[in-house]
Amino acid sequence: MSTAQMPWWKEPTKGQWASFGAAWFGWVMDAFDFTVFLAVMPQIAKEFGVSTTATAAIIAPTLLMRLVGGVAAGWAGDRWGRKLPLMLSVIWFAVCNGIIAFAPSFLWILVLRTLFGFGMGAEWTSGATLAMENWPARSRGIASGVLQGSWAIGFLLAGQAYGLIVPHYGWRALFVVAALPALLAFPIRFFVPESAEWKKAKEKQPEASVSWKSVVKTPGVLSRIAWGSAAMAAGFGGYYALVGNYSPLVQSALGLTIADYARGTSLFNAGMLIGAVVCGWLAMRLGVIAAVVVPALGMAIVVPLYVGWQPDLLLLGAFLAGMLGAGYSGVSPLLLTGLFPASIRARCVGLVYHLGAVPAAFVPMAIAAAADAKLASLPIVMGVTIAVFQVAMAAMIMLAPTEAPKESAEEAAGSVALAH
Repeated sequence: MSTAQMPWWKEPTKGQWASFGAAWFGWVMDAFDFTVFLAVMPQIAKEFGVSTTATAAIIAPTLLMRLVGGVAAGWAGDRWGRKLPLMLSVIWFAVCNGIIAFAPSFLWILVLRTLFGFGMGAEWTSGATLAMENWPARSRGIASGVLQGSWAIGFLLAGQAYGLIVPHYGWRALFVVAALPALLAFPIRFFVPESAEWKKAKEKQPEASVSWKSVVKTPGVLSRIAWGSAAMAAGFGGYYALVGNYSPLVQSALGLTIADYARGTSLFNAGMLIGAVVCGWLAMRLGVIAAVVVPALGMAIVVPLYVGWQPDLLLLGAFLAGMLGAGYSGVSPLLLTGLFPASIRARCVGLVYHLGAVPAAFVPMAIAAAADAKLASLPIVMGVTIAVFQVAMAAMIMLAPTEAPKESAEEAAGSVALAH
């Protein structure tokens, strides 16, 4: 049976499955460790006597430090391979988050979450690059969706852990559990192979520079970095508008319970997981434009259900928001790795993905501040912000670059079509 006739799931080798599995589990754990903080923001604010705006503000330095971690991991990945920074990043973010369980002050939480952001950014850059490069080109669309959808699983686990642990043991116990992902470093070290595409690029140019001059000199790359960063900013802005203040929305603005929050986040992330896989598949079948524009505009329409316009439909709104408003993120690994040639890919992907998170870092804080200032209620501020970012994402993807990247024929085979 030829490769073309073989079912896509039978084509990857054990090594390719191991690489994908490492990136997948890493992103699950990354999501868990990031979102446990979102869940306990009300409890942290109460214990340390700070405002909701102050706790939401911690999200900003976390996401800003993601840029530093992503760029550092990209540089290290292009120099030494994708595997080493993946392993180190998992240890870093797990340890930083675990120490929060013993934080004596709000300042300590701010510092540790900022440091956590470095490892978080490094993990996605190295993991996504490793997974996409090692995976067979013809099924990278579905792999991209499954990979990015793993964030929803981590978020889902965080919501469930919150509901099970915090009412009985307090918010600090949740961060003790958040230290466990550090154990993932051991299987990465011994069972995950290095990126095949990186090895080929290194063999062709063993002394190739990993300075940023090589990025600037590559034709067409700067325009792709600019477009990719803007597109990621719209996508991240929409996502953090959805989740950054969901706990205060449910427990404070709508007057519901911890259990209601846990159910809402569970359905949101179930929807995101489904949406990410479907959008990744659609990107390979119909192109990226269709896989992003349709769900993004759909989310702009169903926003009222998500923010509690009809309380009886709040859970339906959570599921639809995950599927439509966050599901198109399943295209991100495929799209970004397909924009750049292998010799500079990790640096460019790390820069673009996390540079886009910089403006989005201030979205949850801005929403909380607008609501605290009584400019409008929290549901209204969230709803308007979500809708604006979803429309912006749809517009950005329509402006995506269409020319092929300057790369070898082998690398081009893994690039994604924007439309068919």
